[in-house]
Amino acid sequence: MAFAIRLAPAVALPDLQITFGLTAPELGLLTSLYMWPFAFMQPVAGVLTDRLGSRRSVAVFLTIAGLGQLLLAAAQGFGLALLGRVCTGIGTSILYVAAARIMAQWFRRREFGTLTGAWTSFANLGGILAAAPLAALISLIGWRASFAAMGLTVLVTAVLVSTIVRDSPADLGWRSPIDPDEPSLPDRAGQPLPFWESLRTVLRVPDTWLLGGYAFLLFGTMTMMQGLWAIPYLMDVHGLRQQEAANLLTLWAIGLIVGCTLWGYVADRVLKTRKGVICGGAVVYAFLWVLLGLASERLPGAVLHIAMFGGGFFASTWIPAYALLKEAVPSEVIATAMGTLNLFFWAGGAFYQQASALFLESFPKQTGHIPTTGYQTLFWICFASVAVSITLVARSTERRAAVPSR
Repeated sequence: MAFAIRLAPAVALPDLQITFGLTAPELGLLTSLYMWPFAFMQPVAGVLTDRLGSRRSVAVFLTIAGLGQLLLAAAQGFGLALLGRVCTGIGTSILYVAAARIMAQWFRRREFGTLTGAWTSFANLGGILAAAPLAALISLIGWRASFAAMGLTVLVTAVLVSTIVRDSPADLGWRSPIDPDEPSLPDRAGQPLPFWESLRTVLRVPDTWLLGGYAFLLFGTMTMMQGLWAIPYLMDVHGLRQQEAANLLTLWAIGLIVGCTLWGYVADRVLKTRKGVICGGAVVYAFLWVLLGLASERLPGAVLHIAMFGGGFFASTWIPAYALLKEAVPSEVIATAMGTLNLFFWAGGAFYQQASALFLESFPKQTGHIPTTGYQTLFWICFASVAVSITLVARSTERRAAVPSR
């Protein structure tokens, strides 16, 4: 639902524009006001999860998100619509951090990367839900009722989480699953730290900055392409109609779903190296930008299909980065570390979208379209960004190799 809420305004943009009389910059503000609060809430969300536990944190924050979505659905003015959008960003900001903490409590350490990928893949299904199905719903009952239905669904989910979810097996009187070769945790493990001590502990770990820099650069370029420029590029340079470009972009989402499911498992069980998977995938992903940067003419359809799928598939090798950082920090600040890494991911996405728009605006349009040279230059910047991200990951430390199950 978090992914669906994030992408829903993109489907309803014409309706929102008519309802509130919005200009293009105001539409951009409305859509972006989910991402910025989401990003900067991550360290706070991590600390709150460490202090309050996943169940209570998720229940409270999902309530905020649901109420925010209802406020957006009922808003009669643009100001209230913006406030509702901010609330949805804040309310959904805690979900991944809390899920990571639950996975760390309920499953073995060697399974963490696999579970992270599976969770992210399932979450990405919201991107599909917020496309054709939501458009059909809006055509039937209108955007306000559709958004209200999403908000009510989120509130129901908050109640279910509060009722059913448990933070750890100990809450049910069960033993926690531990690998036979896993070292015993110190007595302090699991005890929450004060806010600033928890955050300082995470920020003192060098891998936080190395993996965070990687996340900012790689995820920023991916979000920029998938969420902003893929369709205009395919239309301006390759002459596709809007529906054709949208259909092709679906391959990027499919690549993400497949990759998010696969790469955690590959890192944990097959190759047994998280850093190797991250770096290897980023190298292949970098070649996507080389291909697009060199293409001054239309690419064959088969090549475009491979490029769109490969962009999502190989970029999603970021999944093991969470497990890599998890092994680098003390157990009592795992959620804070996950939240801090999420901050880098989402801040990168927000930054690259806004910076790329300003950059392409500097190129004079040709017959109303951004020139090919503008896109090519932007893609070479993306290649350089990914190259730097690879060097950052390469300098991180893999403290525990993933091991196969017995």
